[in-house]
Amino acid sequence: MAAHSVFADESTATGEQRAEPRSEPTPADASNEDGAFEHILLAVGPEMDERVAEVALSVAAGHGARVDALSVVRMNASVDHWDMVVERREERAEKALDDIGDAAADRDLSVTKRLRYGTPAEEIEKYADYHGVDLVVVGEPSRSGLRRLLSPKSVTDRVRQSTSAPVLTV
Repeated sequence: MAAHSVFADESTATGEQRAEPRSEPTPADASNEDGAFEHILLAVGPEMDERVAEVALSVAAGHGARVDALSVVRMNASVDHWDMVVERREERAEKALDDIGDAAADRDLSVTKRLRYGTPAEEIEKYADYHGVDLVVVGEPSRSGLRRLLSPKSVTDRVRQSTSAPVLTV
């Protein structure tokens, strides 16, 4: 995963200069010198496309990484005291985490499932920073119309801007 830059400092027998690639560290290399991911955070949402989990689990299997699946129950002033709304959100989040656990078990991978409450992008950022995550995998939502007008930035956009770990968007 190293970026390549080119420099010309070797001469061929004919006097021509030849460009040779040189590796320079990228942000992904900063956390691990060999470029392998050791700790992957999968941001799980109740409406997440199953391909997001497939990609995260494939990357984890390829790198021998451990996976944490994090689902955040969105809390805001309008629902903080509505137990029924929060309970429904919890049930959907727990089901999404269980689905990830089942998919990981099918691949002989173990996943640590976590449930948090708050603003999704903030909780993902805090979790990734606190636990030293090498890669965050998050789904790119399909947003159009009124949803895009009311909230021009998605959770994915906010995670991309706020976390220090590389973010893989599916």
